[in-house]
Amino acid sequence: MRPHRLLGAILAALLLASGSAPAQDGRGAVVDRLARGTAAFRTGDIAAATGAWSEALRSARQIGAADLEAEALARRGEANRVAGYLDRAREDLRGALATAEAGGNQKLIAASSGALGNLELVAQHPESAEPLLTRARDLARQLGDRGLMASTGNDLGNLYTAGGRFPEAAQAYADALGNAEAARDEVLAGTIDINTARLALRRNDPAAATTLLTRAVARLERAPPSYAGGLALVSAGNTALEGTGPPPPDRQGLAERAFRAAQNVADRLRNATLSSLARGNLGRLAERTNRTGTASALTDRALFEAQAASAPELSFRWDWQQGRLLHRQGQDDAALSNYRRAVAGLQSVRQDIPVQYQDGRSSYRTTFGPLYREFSDLLLRRATADPARAAALRNEARNTIEQLKETELQDYFRDSCIADFKARQRAIETIAPGAAVLYPISLDDRVELLVNIGQEQHQFTIPVSESALRAEVQRFRELLEKRTTNEYLVPARRLYDQIIRPIEPLLAANRIDTIVVVPDPVLRVIPFAALHDGRNFLIERYATAVAPSLQLIDPKPLAAGGRTALILGVAQGVQGFVDLPNVPREVAAVQQIEGGKVLVDAGFNTAQFAAELKQVPYSVVHIASHGQFNTDPKQTFVLAYDRQLTMDDLEADIKYGERRTNALELLVLSACETASGDDRAALGLAGVALKAGARSAVASLWYISDQASGDLVTDFHRNLKSGMSKAQALRGAQRHLAASQRYAHPAYWAPFLLIGNWL
Repeated sequence: MRPHRLLGAILAALLLASGSAPAQDGRGAVVDRLARGTAAFRTGDIAAATGAWSEALRSARQIGAADLEAEALARRGEANRVAGYLDRAREDLRGALATAEAGGNQKLIAASSGALGNLELVAQHPESAEPLLTRARDLARQLGDRGLMASTGNDLGNLYTAGGRFPEAAQAYADALGNAEAARDEVLAGTIDINTARLALRRNDPAAATTLLTRAVARLERAPPSYAGGLALVSAGNTALEGTGPPPPDRQGLAERAFRAAQNVADRLRNATLSSLARGNLGRLAERTNRTGTASALTDRALFEAQAASAPELSFRWDWQQGRLLHRQGQDDAALSNYRRAVAGLQSVRQDIPVQYQDGRSSYRTTFGPLYREFSDLLLRRATADPARAAALRNEARNTIEQLKETELQDYFRDSCIADFKARQRAIETIAPGAAVLYPISLDDRVELLVNIGQEQHQFTIPVSESALRAEVQRFRELLEKRTTNEYLVPARRLYDQIIRPIEPLLAANRIDTIVVVPDPVLRVIPFAALHDGRNFLIERYATAVAPSLQLIDPKPLAAGGRTALILGVAQGVQGFVDLPNVPREVAAVQQIEGGKVLVDAGFNTAQFAAELKQVPYSVVHIASHGQFNTDPKQTFVLAYDRQLTMDDLEADIKYGERRTNALELLVLSACETASGDDRAALGLAGVALKAGARSAVASLWYISDQASGDLVTDFHRNLKSGMSKAQALRGAQRHLAASQRYAHPAYWAPFLLIGNWL
């Protein structure tokens, strides 16, 4: 459970029912239930509060009391938000706002707008939160409601801080603090001080932050014991611990004071959730200051309290913390048990964790990626030391990283259903004759290479750190795109020696002709085909394919005949993009090989594209047009004549077409590019087949001339028609292009990747 600002002010603003109504009449019964829910909410009994407010809602609807119905919806919405059920909360709060607007109750409109704006802020939707919060603040000013002005001002300050609008944030917090003090709300004033301290830390002013936190803790210690106050104390302690390494002595002492005060509140309220938060964070402080034994004892108690409170969102954090502590003490078997529970617990609450995107990066990967990696690191160390259990430990490590990969794809596309076709998937190692599956895992101090050939799995440990590998990969990517030099050969050879050379004997002994790479974030920005052994490129010996995960969509070989193709292109310069003069030739050549229907320039508009895919279940879609895979999925698209086709558009038109009962066999994007060296953008490229519901996709890491691109993809289709596998067809096309004097440099042929099923 995340520390949060409970509704001292907004709950007060919601006390709209007539207090003078007789207790026995209908309104009086609803008011009584509302009050019982509020009392439970203030002590942190969210389940009891939700139950009471649900009863109030039913009764209000029975007697037709729209104002009380809106009030009950707003309160229950807040309870759902606090419990982490954001979708339920949004439904309730939108209902409350609509009912309040229908009745014209300005105070309830203000309170509901503020609550809904706060929810959107928590859910990381600032563009939706700001107008709601601004409206709530302005209405609160008109009404002279200082408490509501304070709470909405505080939320606006948080929104401005998250958006880097620091001067606006500082003013919002200052105004909010004045209003909270005027309303004599010490908990809200303390919360505003804490948020202002976070702003000071963002502005690199730790002295001001310490002063503000000290004042906040003093305010909260003076306030009557409440769940909201206890959570604010936990928040103050966490703010004091922001940053890495041991905190400065003054902030360390302040954090301990805040956590112990929170524990005191928890004991007085007999609230297990708050107690778990306080003790777990005291354990985290002890861990940060190298008091391992104390940290372990506190974490154990926090775990017990989280289990007593049925709070899996806390249990997994303390299991993770205990796993780190046990590993530090050399108790690796016990540590593995804690890590195992932590990952399972996190997966169980995954969909309730709001994800923030900053510079295109997911807060989930930043915050929780270390859990998956630490667990996998420990599993792989144990696999090396324990041959009898090695296979099971390696599989568990790989499956753990798989969970992170799936989450990354869901976060990139912002689509929790990215793996819709999972019911028809099979593990790739079960369908890999002549193929080796290479699964690299980059760790802080080494790279682990897991290689599957059939049912056999092998582990190779490479003594190169993740940071060193990343630097080499970035150098290779940058130099590879320079078509006028061969400087790329140095990192190409070094990467070959690090990643391919150790596994060469295994590949040779098993007569492998195809390497399927399931890359981690470090390695997904480069084409493996261009790695060099000192004499030849990898492509001379092996076909290569990329799989975003170990699972593929219903994989099977592409039928040699009977395919139905839709071939599209944009040759004219539209929407600010340059002409692609070779597109008509490419489209004609592909149609000559595949047959099918052609739509070019104005014929390739979004409406016609959708209509074609609605009418015909095409097995091949080939698009010769500009496209981009960007860090931000909102800027990832393929260019149609009239507008950009987003990945959501491709999904809607291809994956969910009315006539489609089977996955698209092949999607070819022949003129796309991916943001240079950007692993998030490359993640989008790696996931395009899954998003579009295709078994395979061919696309490029960077843009090359449309003539070279057209020659390569035409050769690819010709090779497919001859009966080659997709991987071998692409390899043949790349080798053919590389053999020409004009396009011999790998900058022309290497960027094309086969993604997904290589058969």
